[in-house]
Amino acid sequence: MIFEGDMGVFEQNTKKALPLVRASVAAPVVAALRGAGVEPAVVLDPLGVSEAQVMDRQNFLPHETIYKIHQAAADATSPDFCAQVGQSIDLVRFLPLGDILAEALTLGDFFTRYTQAVSKESNAVTQSMLVEGEHAYFSAKRNFKFSVSPGQTDAFLASIWISLLHRVLDFRWDPSQIILRVSEPDVLPKHFHGVQAIKCSPQGFSIRFPSPWLSHQLIPEILENPSDLPVTDPDFAAPQDFLAGLQSLIRTHLGEPGFGVDELARLCGFHRETLNNRLASYGQSASQVISGVKLEEAKKLLGPAEKSVGETALRLGYADPTAFSRAFRKWSGMSPSAYRNLVKGRA
Repeated sequence: MIFEGDMGVFEQNTKKALPLVRASVAAPVVAALRGAGVEPAVVLDPLGVSEAQVMDRQNFLPHETIYKIHQAAADATSPDFCAQVGQSIDLVRFLPLGDILAEALTLGDFFTRYTQAVSKESNAVTQSMLVEGEHAYFSAKRNFKFSVSPGQTDAFLASIWISLLHRVLDFRWDPSQIILRVSEPDVLPKHFHGVQAIKCSPQGFSIRFPSPWLSHQLIPEILENPSDLPVTDPDFAAPQDFLAGLQSLIRTHLGEPGFGVDELARLCGFHRETLNNRLASYGQSASQVISGVKLEEAKKLLGPAEKSVGETALRLGYADPTAFSRAFRKWSGMSPSAYRNLVKGRA
């Protein structure tokens, strides 16, 4: 018996999609840095990411950027830092559809609800629960090529699930019944609830445990730990199409001065030429896609949001409102002020 999200569209589009994941998967680790005496900017700035971008649950980032964030956080603190953070997660607030997960009556119910919800968090990773006789297998599999080690990310995620099992089992906990496979076992805490991890391919991680454990009841206290992370909007899913994923990534970085094609290509892990080649089937260049997103966001700010031309320019990364006005006129055929007046007139 297998429980997993509705992956039909996922499987059809994986090869075409830009591998993205909700940025806030890195939020608990970034938030914990200050407690370890490290300013998040020290970790994030070299990666071209801001703390606000990570904390905003509407943002999606390339999986490799998340791997880099977790690795940089571990480098700035300790090898098992990410796994330690994973052990103190408030699952109701951190996981997708946490309010629905909180209604689960048993561990099996929880995993079933989770695997149904998680498909919206990434367009390039499959998470599933397989039950075969006396064993249950929870696993995550990457469906894309990557050049950055996901070891710290897997340690963080595996730590969440091992800690949940430990809390649910309580006095019945038996670590000898657990088989944990991760790509870098050395980054887990030495005393990891008695569990000894086995090294595996970096393509994913897996946890095997007795299937009767799935019948254990849950109480709210098991899922809760101090956290300020909001619940995910259930209607906002990871983009499945390459162009949609690229546009989502651009929106995350629009406010950065000088953001352009070269920076976008770097974030995607492509050369400039490769990025433009990928966009050829859409009839656009990377520069055109960036301009299109900027125009879309500018119209929202100037129209419904009623922002001034100067504030709109700053939000789109322009230090000089005149430069923004020239760009807006080139995109739309009218000045920002004329567009604002047009929207007001229609209202």
